[in-house]
Amino acid sequence: MKIIILAFIISISLHLLFLKKYKNDELAKNNSNNELVEKKSDVKFVKIKKQEIAEAKIEPVEKPVEIKKNEAVKKEIKETKPLVKNIEKKVERKKEVNFEKAKKLQDNLLKEQIVKNENSLQEKTLENFLSQKEPVNKEILTELEKLYGEEYQTFTKVQKAYLEKNLNNFQVITQRVLDRLGYPKLAAKLKIGGINIVEFMFHPDGSITDLKIINSSSYAVLDEYTLELIEIAYKDYPKPTTTTKLRFKVFYRLF
Repeated sequence: MKIIILAFIISISLHLLFLKKYKNDELAKNNSNNELVEKKSDVKFVKIKKQEIAEAKIEPVEKPVEIKKNEAVKKEIKETKPLVKNIEKKVERKKEVNFEKAKKLQDNLLKEQIVKNENSLQEKTLENFLSQKEPVNKEILTELEKLYGEEYQTFTKVQKAYLEKNLNNFQVITQRVLDRLGYPKLAAKLKIGGINIVEFMFHPDGSITDLKIINSSSYAVLDEYTLELIEIAYKDYPKPTTTTKLRFKVFYRLF
């Protein structure tokens, strides 16, 4: 029994201690809350009048350096504008002058090209070509004089210029056809060669007439073969502006 009574007393005392501690904790909390309320109440709100804000003037910050720079740039732009205008005017004037000169040159050229019962422009250029003191190629001129003899002096300046310019072309084109067709078989078998001279009239439309051998190679095989070559090769010859007698050599060589 004694033990039970002691235990009861101890439990009661413990309960009392817990109660006191709980009360002390609540008091402490209440005190802290009161302090916070007092601190919040100490805050004061200040109202600023609109008139005072309006009366307050903000002084602008001066930037003298930037203003001066802008003024200098504006001055430079103003000074350059008239220079640009002057340059544009000069360019326009130059263009106008060049255009007028071009027109005059064009008119002069057109006037020169108009035919008035005179020789054509092509004939004039050919005449000028032969009116030179020195011929273009003395060897070709000598060859033509040998081929045609005195008859060459009866040709017009246009015909002479055409022959001087194209004598080598006739021989080269004919030789090319000969190489393509091949050397005459009988002549190759007999190992014969030679040179003959062919003559024919060549017309501006590209046709030929009076084809013949005027100087034989001494071999009928070669002479007949030359006539066959010309019938093929003449289609590639440069055409004359007037009917011209063509006379040139055809070479047969065995290599």
